[in-house]
Amino acid sequence: MARELVTGMTFTTSDEVVVDTALLAGFADVLGSRSDTFAVPVIFRVTVILAHEAMDSGTVPSDGIVHTAESLRVRRQPRVGDRLTGLLTVEEIHHRGGATQLLVRSDIMADGEVAPIAVTTSTLAFRTEGTG
Repeated sequence: MARELVTGMTFTTSDEVVVDTALLAGFADVLGSRSDTFAVPVIFRVTVILAHEAMDSGTVPSDGIVHTAESLRVRRQPRVGDRLTGLLTVEEIHHRGGATQLLVRSDIMADGEVAPIAVTTSTLAFRTEGTG
């Protein structure tokens, strides 16, 4: 049975993402670059973990989700040695025509820092029964 969605519901990463040379080298191989920072792929890795936490909880379905919008603000690039965690917050919930639309915010934190190094906002939609 799915958990009821409520505004303010949060999910956290189960494990830290350690930014090391192996992680960055893997992105470099895929992207064909030798940069020592890859903000978007590293941040995306943390947001994927957060999405899986929400799906594993039964709060959102594990398939049939449409990603309709996203924004990203980066305060600083992830660096080798960073230990990143994330906090996903459900900010808005709308039910329309048999679908649920969520506005979620993900704060990506580096160990020892007060402000997030990056913040993403995403709008997700999925079919729900008995809404309208």
